[in-house]
Amino acid sequence: MAVIPVSSIYPYAQEHIPMCIKHDLNIDITCEDCDEFICSQCAKTDHKDHDWKTIPTAGSRRRKELKKTLSKVKEKDFAEIDEKIMKASKQREGNKKCCDSEVSKLQKHYDAIVSKLDEIKKHLDTKLVENLERKNAEVSKKKLDLEKKRDHIKDLVEFLEDKHGTMSDYSLIDNLRDLTNLVSNTDSDIEREDHSVRYRRGDISEGSLDSIMGQTFDLDDFSVTETDSFQYGDEHLYVLEAIDEDTCLTRDGKSKCFERLNIRNKKKENSNICGNKVCVTDKGDVYVTDYRCKPAIVRLSPSGSACTGFNTAPLVPFGICQSTEEGLLVILVDDCTNIFHLDSKSRRLVRHVTLTGDVIREYEYQEDGQTRLFTLPYKVRQNGNTDICVVNSTSLSTGELVILSSSGFLKSVYHGQNLIFDPADVVCDAHCNIIVSDCRNSRIHLLSPDGEFMKYLLTENDVTKPYSMSLYKSTLWVGDIKGLIKVFQFNNT
Repeated sequence: MAVIPVSSIYPYAQEHIPMCIKHDLNIDITCEDCDEFICSQCAKTDHKDHDWKTIPTAGSRRRKELKKTLSKVKEKDFAEIDEKIMKASKQREGNKKCCDSEVSKLQKHYDAIVSKLDEIKKHLDTKLVENLERKNAEVSKKKLDLEKKRDHIKDLVEFLEDKHGTMSDYSLIDNLRDLTNLVSNTDSDIEREDHSVRYRRGDISEGSLDSIMGQTFDLDDFSVTETDSFQYGDEHLYVLEAIDEDTCLTRDGKSKCFERLNIRNKKKENSNICGNKVCVTDKGDVYVTDYRCKPAIVRLSPSGSACTGFNTAPLVPFGICQSTEEGLLVILVDDCTNIFHLDSKSRRLVRHVTLTGDVIREYEYQEDGQTRLFTLPYKVRQNGNTDICVVNSTSLSTGELVILSSSGFLKSVYHGQNLIFDPADVVCDAHCNIIVSDCRNSRIHLLSPDGEFMKYLLTENDVTKPYSMSLYKSTLWVGDIKGLIKVFQFNNT
């Protein structure tokens, strides 16, 4: 129902009850299911299976509940609207702080560049400020709308308090419906108006000035669209590794062997590929970590036959991925020490090896040679910029994402966003952004190549307990702890 000023809704306490335009009968019934007034003939035809009552009966019930209804509006609904108005005010301040932070990053980088870049710097500043003004203008408008709606509701409440005793049942019901509609339509998605433009610094090199100065990018451009889903049993999906846009290798928590799943035709194919984790290279070769019989990396031919690539004894292989430089990255741990309480004999490392197992480099300690990098690493990916991203469990319920340069320098450690963080998997997109699944909180985080949080790519509204992921070009596969696989189109233009 359209919003009409209270003074013009019912100028008199008593009003003539209208006629049904369809049946030319008095309107003497209200349909509770459809929330509209009807005549007796309507009740027998279009509304015959609905919950309808005579207007006096419904009006009597409304009068009995009036005090409670108005009390709720005054005590709860007003408070919720005021809270949203206050949130809008705080969000303006938060947007300004966020903008200032991004401009500060830009300024620090700018100080290292010659004065001829001043024009580019002003252009980027303008983008940031324009986004701030646009976002805060939208926030201000929503704030104003909420304030107007609050005043309208207040007027209507006062009108009902003052006139309910003398108004007709029809008027009472109609006004209460207006009040209900006004209160229920006060939702305002303030969160969508967060300052979304960020500044990403570039490398100072001999390249173009635009590349040196960096760029602004809008977080709103990063989005995912669900394109398909498939129920794969009811166990948590321990491994999910895409072969192409339609096909992946998967294994749940109880299976010993991987299965080949085609999401398009919903077909599952058994395989003799057994192991813990799996890696599919750009050439289509498959490598599997096997720790059941003897610790080893197993290579699978296109026909499916398996052959031992190389042993890892006495260390046990966990995660595995293709290296963007050459060979493989394999997570190795000892099988003797307490899982989370390490001693001098404990081994927790990422090993860079050739396809035949020759060691290229090991990542176990920080630059001081004494401080350990990992507590219990179990997932690894190498980014397109050669950084190594490792999901590291720090206890039974907490974890972190460790980001190393290929030279072994610890670049950053990501601990989540103000919640207990227990990451489950990690993938990287073509622009070197990092995507981390947060199983505990049912969220998927999007990080910059430096490991800075940018936004939640997916939340509990989109995924529930995401445990495993795989990204093939722009196709993002997500598997949860109850066997559901969802496929998304990932847009990052």
